[in-house]
Formats: sequence, C-alpha cells, structure tokens
Amino acid sequence: MSKRPMTNIEKLQHIMEYSSYGALAQLFVMDALHKWSERVSKASPDDVGNGVVSGEAWIGVAKEIHDKLRSELTIDDSECDDDPF
Repeated sequence: MSKRPMTNIEKLQHIMEYSSYGALAQLFVMDALHKWSERVSKASPDDVGNGVVSGEAWIGVAKEIHDKLRSELTIDDSECDDDPF
C-alpha cells in the first residue's frame, strides 16, 4: 500500500486524538491557537508579513480565529437532548 503525507487537518486531528498525554494535547493545541492568534491580531503588518502572505492577511485570519475561539461555537447533535421533559 502506498503512503501519502498527512494533510494539515489530518496532522492536527492525529495530534489531538493520539497523544500519549491524552486530552492535555488538546489543551495545548487550543491554548497555542488562542495565544498565537491574539498575538498576531495585535501585531503590525510589517512584523508578521513573510513575503508569501501579507501582514494584513495574517492579521485578518488571526482575528477571525481568535474571535471564533472566544465565541461559543455549536454543532447540531441529534444525541444531545436539552429538553429533559
């Protein structure tokens, strides 16, 4: 069977689901996302641009990620019943 490199999503999922540290890996990843997105969102475009991605784009995506991490994102879950009656 041939192998291919993992996508970024697959890598992240693997890190969060198969760590020898268990759920602590999830906490680490979420904490890193929160801290880095906050830091970049407050930076100057000249400080975060890298020649491939503009500083404005990095700041924009950082703000989007930071806002999503601070909000209460929900998902439809048919197994979750909020009405006990």
